[in-house]
Amino acid sequence: MANDENTLTEEDEAVIRGLLEDQARAGAERPLLPLDVDIDGDGIADAWGLGDDGQVVLVPGVPLDATCYVSDGDDVRGEDGA
Repeated sequence: MANDENTLTEEDEAVIRGLLEDQARAGAERPLLPLDVDIDGDGIADAWGLGDDGQVVLVPGVPLDATCYVSDGDDVRGEDGA
């Protein structure tokens, strides 16, 4: 699914494309950037990826470990929010 639904601003799309291209240059065979929402409603996270022509596309149903997501743990919170 391409970004033809205007789900991203031009600025956001440029930033995402840059991040994905950086990951590709660093050796990622299929660079994917996870979304923090499930856009298609199937219960599995979705991600932004690069299409054949280098455009930003939505890739449905991508497990987090298949993306370029990196965390240092500071975004993990307990049930009490701490």
